[in-house]
Amino acid sequence: MPGDQHDAADSTEEGRPQLRMWDEAGQETAIGSLDDGEHRWTILVIAEPVAGDLVRGWLSFRLDDQRYDTAPIILEETVARVIERAVDFPEPMLRQLFAAARR
Repeated sequence: MPGDQHDAADSTEEGRPQLRMWDEAGQETAIGSLDDGEHRWTILVIAEPVAGDLVRGWLSFRLDDQRYDTAPIILEETVARVIERAVDFPEPMLRQLFAAARR
């Protein structure tokens, strides 16, 4: 029954906040690749729900067992929106993020 369901964001029990379960925690999605002149790196966006109804995202550049991650650079309301924003990054920006992540 709808009256029996509680929204985790607006209910507390004995003064403790309710925990919200996420199906999408740490979701990785390949969004393309970047050629650095020597190798072609796979680009993934990693989306992770955070407090409230926000999802943060960062990029991961991978080649075999090598991996370079950016700091979280996207904050949106859904995983899908984080992925959309990452896909829209222009190549010069991706190159700058890759160079920064390698430092």
